[in-house]
Order: sequence, then structure tokens, then C-alpha cells
Amino acid sequence: MRLRPSMRENFRYILVRITSDSVFESRDLYRSIAESVVSLYGDSITAQIWPSVMQVSGSYAIIRCRRGLEHQLETALCAISQIQGIPAAIHPLRTSGTIRTLKEKIPPCTEKRCAKAVISGVPCDVLVSMQGRIDLKEKGIYHEIPRYITEEDTEDLYYDE
Repeated sequence: MRLRPSMRENFRYILVRITSDSVFESRDLYRSIAESVVSLYGDSITAQIWPSVMQVSGSYAIIRCRRGLEHQLETALCAISQIQGIPAAIHPLRTSGTIRTLKEKIPPCTEKRCAKAVISGVPCDVLVSMQGRIDLKEKGIYHEIPRYITEEDTEDLYYDE
């Protein structure tokens, strides 16, 4: 008895750029995408498109859909004006048959600034995100150690732009 090879589903992957002042998790992004696709095409076509968020990296994401339906998904992505009530836009950039190709097209993260600081006499590397979050890393013997500052440290802390 000869078995037929299983038919594998063909997918397309869309690299998108998210324009917003906030950073979103994949589930928040998925909810907005699903809502947009359903409102434009209905439940039947949404089930055929089968959108899925594969990866979120800063302001970029990779969205999966079934092959042949990527244009409908791109239209639905362009119709999104907010994610979780926060104003946002999704711009499709490139479509590919593999995630690896799209990962190569994601520019290096420029959403953080690097600096150096001295806190209580200890030199630290500082990463400042565009949302204002500050991460401090103290240089240790073997690796970088997260540094937590106290109320006393913040009294002496100041920086110039």
C-alpha cells in the first residue's frame, strides 16, 4: 500500500512596520488584525486568510497568511488605525515565502540610545528607550549585571541632553 505524501499548507509572510508611540505585544497586534480582517471581509474570508502574528521585533512584525490571500490581508492591515485603543498604523513592507528572508530585512534596533553613567561611584552602561525606560548594566568580571538604583541614587542623578 502506497501512502500519499501529506499536503503541506502554503503560507506567505508579510513584513510590516508599526507606526506608533507605543510598543505592542503579538497578541494585541493579532486582535487588531483579526478585527480589521473580519470587518472588511467577514468571518468566512478571515478563516481562509488565517492571519497569524509570527514575530514582533520593536516596531516591526512578521504576519503569516495563506498563499494567494496576501493582498486581502495587506488591505486589512492598511485599514488599522489603532491597536488596543492607541493610535497606530501598520505599513506592509515586503512579502516572502520564508520568515528567514524577512528577518534579514528588519533594520537593526534604533529605538534605544546607548550611554555611560557613574552611579554611586560604579560605572554603568545605560540604554534609554524612546518611551523613556532606562536600563542600567553594571560591568562585572564575567558579564553585565542588571543594576537597580535606589532613592539615594536618584537624588544625585542628573544628565544633560
